Formats: sequence, structure tokens, C-alpha cells
Amino acid sequence: MKSLSGVLLVCYCMAVCDSWVPILFKRRVCYEEIGCFENTSPFNNALSFLPRSPSEIDVMYQLFTRKNRDSHQTLTTNTNTIRSSNFNGDKATKFIIHGYLDNAASTWVTDMKDAILQREDANVITVDWSKGANQANYVQVVANTRVVGALLSLLMNTLDTVANGSSLARMHLIGHSLGAHVAGYAGERTLGTGRITGLDPAGPLFKQTSSNVRLDPSDALFVDVIHTNANGFGIKYSVGHVDFYPNGGKRQPGCLENMLSGLFSGQFEQLFHGVACSHMRVLNLFTESINSNCQFSSYPCKWCTTCGSGCANMGYDAPQGNPRGDYFLSTNSQHPFCTA
Repeated sequence: MKSLSGVLLVCYCMAVCDSWVPILFKRRVCYEEIGCFENTSPFNNALSFLPRSPSEIDVMYQLFTRKNRDSHQTLTTNTNTIRSSNFNGDKATKFIIHGYLDNAASTWVTDMKDAILQREDANVITVDWSKGANQANYVQVVANTRVVGALLSLLMNTLDTVANGSSLARMHLIGHSLGAHVAGYAGERTLGTGRITGLDPAGPLFKQTSSNVRLDPSDALFVDVIHTNANGFGIKYSVGHVDFYPNGGKRQPGCLENMLSGLFSGQFEQLFHGVACSHMRVLNLFTESINSNCQFSSYPCKWCTTCGSGCANMGYDAPQGNPRGDYFLSTNSQHPFCTA
């Protein structure tokens, strides 16, 4: 272990993680259908923790369409469940993937799903991996993302089979925080995935890692990323084809990052969200962009006031113009957030 802080972190993980001994000292685990996972380099970012099994993480996929906006249909990799559902392989498919200490029943997931279905007649699938995400041991959750991504890839390929091999380019994975890296793992395993949107991809344990450990441009035909809490809960570095840095990308206007509510309540999840205002703000920005007439126009340099070689639209319409590189913009402190 390279530092005392690293030793202390592992000790903490040992204290809070059930059955840590067999996982911590194993170097490899294998699971049916999705293969084997090792904790050697470059996947030593999770401090030797290996992902839990698919049965423990218990990922659930919930399909919403314009035919069932408010009542989901449960999908599995059994083609019969897909063919008997409202899934239509001729339409775009949008996956919404939550992050750490979160779940698919969160208000932001519902708001984003509703906004997408208002915008277009699509398949919207919420990915609930809350049994693998709602643990105090963040390091174990980081390890779990690899299995979640592998399982999601299985579903994507099954959906593509039902659609006669014509749907992958129309698949769009939208992942928040650790969910962005889940999307990366899924895309890496699913050649031809159309788009991944990383909403403030998680930074802790992903900084300065190999590209196959985190979200990167090779994971989809188009990868767009919005950074709102860089060097905090989010990653600082550019990890997409195009990366947007609203308000500098570190701290968002109107966010006090106050942890007192969580401290007084004694609830770890509330504490996390209390100090993660900037990290969560990205969800408001992206959801607003789906149906807003305001385009979140972004400039190709921090101090630009004109587009020069071209501006880009942050959010749902980011692929317009096929932008590349880093872009910057300012937003309001509350809804409506878009200023231009």
C-alpha cells in the first residue's frame, strides 16, 4: 500500500463490508455469462476489492414507453419478456443509470424519463442496481460497477437480437456519477453502441486510471460528458469526445455544499446528497436541456464570448455539429438554468 491514507481506507472497508475476507484476498472471480474479473492492474483502482455476484447486485431493468409512461414493464435477457413488452427496436432506446447511494425510483430518474418521452417516442429503460450501489463502502460499489456494466451489455445485445441487429446505433446510455462508468463498461462490451452521456462521472478511484477502467471515447460512437463537480465527487479530466464544463465545472452557482443536515440526521445517504449539490446539479441541467428552447450554447474556450471555430450545445442535443474537445458556459443558479 502506497500511503497511510490508503491503509486506513482499506481498514475502513474491512470494517463495513460484509464477508470482506474472501473478496479482499481473491485475485479473480468468475460469473456465468459475463466472465471473469480480476483485481490486478489496471483494475486495482478499487483497492483489491472484486465485484459482487450478479445475484447479490440484482440489477433490474424497467421499460417505459409512450404506451406505458407511468407503469413500467420489467425486462430480462429472456427474449420472450422483450417480445411481449412494448419495446420497439425501430425506435431509439435510452438507458438511465443511477450512481452511488441512489436508485431508479429517484425523482430525477422519473423527471428525466418523462422529459425524454415528451421529446420523442422512444424506449426508456431505467437501470436499477441499488442493491450494489447503496452501501457505505464506496470501494466495493466501485468494484460492483464492472458487473453492472457487463450485465447491461447482455441486455443490450439481447435487445439488438430482438431488433434483428439494427438497434445498437440507436442506443443511448445516460449515466450519473458511477453510472457513467457503468455505461462505459457496457459500451466497451457492446461494439457499435451509439451514444453515452456521462453526467459528472465519478472521480474518486477513477482519476488517472487507464482508459479501460473508466468511461472513455472508445466506449461508444459518440461520448459527451458534463462536468459539474470536478476534483470533488466528479472527475476533472476530459473523458469524452466532447466535454462540457458549466461554470468552470467545479462548483455550481447556488450550491452551498452544506453537510449539516446529514450530520444532524445521522443518515449517510442524506449526508452524501447534502454535500453533493454541484455533483447532482448536472441532473437538472441535462433534464432541462431535453425540451428547452434554450440550447445551453457553449464556447470552445474558458474566456470566449464568440464561437470562433464553433459553439456546441450541452445536453440532449450535444451531437449536433459533431463537436470535439472542451467547451465552457455559464448557467443560472436555479431553474431555468440555461442562459443562451
